Amino acid sequence: MIVLLIALALVTGICVCLQGVTNGALAARTSLFAAVFLNGLVVAVGTFLLWLSDRRPLLASEPTPWFLYLGGLYGIAILGCAAFVFPRLGAGAATAFVVAAQLVSALALDHVGVPHRIPVTGARLAGGVLLLVGAVLVLWPKLRG
Repeated sequence: MIVLLIALALVTGICVCLQGVTNGALAARTSLFAAVFLNGLVVAVGTFLLWLSDRRPLLASEPTPWFLYLGGLYGIAILGCAAFVFPRLGAGAATAFVVAAQLVSALALDHVGVPHRIPVTGARLAGGVLLLVGAVLVLWPKLRG
């Protein structure tokens, strides 16, 4: 099972990188907002079709905290920021900083117990610092120029 989870995480990483590159190219041909809208439309249609096969209601039957519905706003931010940043920083540097930010925020969420508590250890913190240093090194040619 762990191998499948790692494989799916790797696929996710590849898709984030490809999404940033393709959205940036689309934004260059249309506009940033058109690219975000068009990609959001594709996501909406695709997820609607998946939902039709699910047989469960669209909304939770029990009261749900409002903040659990913020995922769509995060998606808009991901689409827009990636489309803007990838063409300007390059796929390597943009991906390095995206992954570094993901790891640092994930370590913080783990530490406070979302979804369950995994304390930050020295080794985990060192991994986050090394990833941030790696992101700076990937961007180094742009920083020097």
